[in-house]
Amino acid sequence: MSRKTLIIRLGSLGDVILTSAAALNLKLNDPDQLVTFFTKEQFAPLVELFDGVDEIVTLPNDAGSWSYMSTLLDLDRRNFTTLVDLHGNLRSWLARKTVTADRTLVYPKRRIERQHIVRRHGKRLPVSWPHTIDLYNSCLEHLGFAPYCARPVLDASRLNKPHVEQLSGDGPLVVIAPGAAHPNKQWGLERFAELARRLHQEKGCRILWAVATSTDVVPGLHESFPPGAYAELVGLPLEDLAAVVAQAQLTLANDSGVAHLSSALGTPVVAVFGATHPALGFAPRGLHDRIVQVDEPCRPCSLHGKRDCFRDKRYCFDRIEPDMVYDQANDILHLQAKSRPALFVDRDGTVIVDKNFLADPDGVELIPGAAQALAKAQSAGYSPVILSNQSGVARGLMSIDDVERVNARVQDLLLAQEVEVAGFYYSPFHKDGSVTEFARSSDTRKPGPGMAEQAALQLDLDLRRSVVIGDKADDVNLGRVLGCQSYLVLTGHGPEHEKTVAALPGDKKRIHNDLPTAVEYMLRERL
Repeated sequence: MSRKTLIIRLGSLGDVILTSAAALNLKLNDPDQLVTFFTKEQFAPLVELFDGVDEIVTLPNDAGSWSYMSTLLDLDRRNFTTLVDLHGNLRSWLARKTVTADRTLVYPKRRIERQHIVRRHGKRLPVSWPHTIDLYNSCLEHLGFAPYCARPVLDASRLNKPHVEQLSGDGPLVVIAPGAAHPNKQWGLERFAELARRLHQEKGCRILWAVATSTDVVPGLHESFPPGAYAELVGLPLEDLAAVVAQAQLTLANDSGVAHLSSALGTPVVAVFGATHPALGFAPRGLHDRIVQVDEPCRPCSLHGKRDCFRDKRYCFDRIEPDMVYDQANDILHLQAKSRPALFVDRDGTVIVDKNFLADPDGVELIPGAAQALAKAQSAGYSPVILSNQSGVARGLMSIDDVERVNARVQDLLLAQEVEVAGFYYSPFHKDGSVTEFARSSDTRKPGPGMAEQAALQLDLDLRRSVVIGDKADDVNLGRVLGCQSYLVLTGHGPEHEKTVAALPGDKKRIHNDLPTAVEYMLRERL
């Protein structure tokens, strides 16, 4: 393994989590490289949940200048091929000057643009703005890498399932995290407490009040709840907090690191923004995340919410009524209650025999046992959804109508065996295509998440509880981008991709003979 990449992001919590997408994209584009991540010691437990990082080098939280330089000199001896600075401050500049690499990339921080937004207090906001994840990914585009993953993603399967002894019952689990790095970014403890009471009274929610210190605990709040409906989690280690959040149906938070933690674990978050603004690039980016904010002529008042409010009241927060946050929370809980996991399966080579750009529906032939496997998954609560790259359209080998006629034939054959496919999704794009309309890159093309996310929004699917099965590495990598389990089958093109998938890190059993054996394993693992 000759190619070695160093990623630098020392802090803070949310910013480190947002680099998870870029780290995964490095691996998806160049699986054979060794990726080292340099961060502060306190964030190492979360970087361990990154899919794509091979090694973590940490800086002690209280490290001084000598300790920092010693660590940099040690890194310099490792002969990195590429250095990717995703921090962009004075310390990371020193790292770039000390650690030699064949190529050094620095993410565009939008420093001047963001300062202008703050100085103007939101006047003449840009019509659109890049998210920090997109800026991180833009570094990789200089390497010719595709930004498949554009949302934060942590591998929750590596966490120990938490056991919160104080809670009982089966109501929706809601994490309320009223803290933030700076007091001026906090909506107000009493307002979060009002939400906690209402969510329990009207929705039967169990509440976990998660804070860093006891100063963010509302005295007597526990008395508003019956035994088993409320618990306070004070000063949990990051990995334990992550395990709790991963089991929840919803997180309520300020503009904080916990909001990004929740997004990365697939738990929807409602985030209250006051002193800061999404235009600065740090809004939660989960598929179902919501932001609650009001327009005020003074916001954003600082880049990070450090500056004290200069007005007689914090109108940016005071005008946000609990009802506004409750309505968003209620909507998400409603979606969560009716959502179900999907079994995302590839079509050619997984469900039907691969016949190389099949355009004739008369040529459709089910792989033995495939229909029965889908029926079994369907009975277990999974919605079968077929996702298929169909680059033959971009290459001029078939038409959209051909693809849809073949899909209709597949549907008829599966219905005959009592399998109801919830949806057929396909990507007709390819960057090297000859048909102008489709000759481009698209996030719908696997391992891009576009098809799966579209299906999730249209069919009320829970992506993190879903499973992807296919006969190519792109199918397995789609699961990695979505943050869910994924398996390779050795039908179709599977044998050509077996070595690549087998080399992926971790001890997950990712390779199976065919769709029936993969589904059997999937159902056993769920128990």
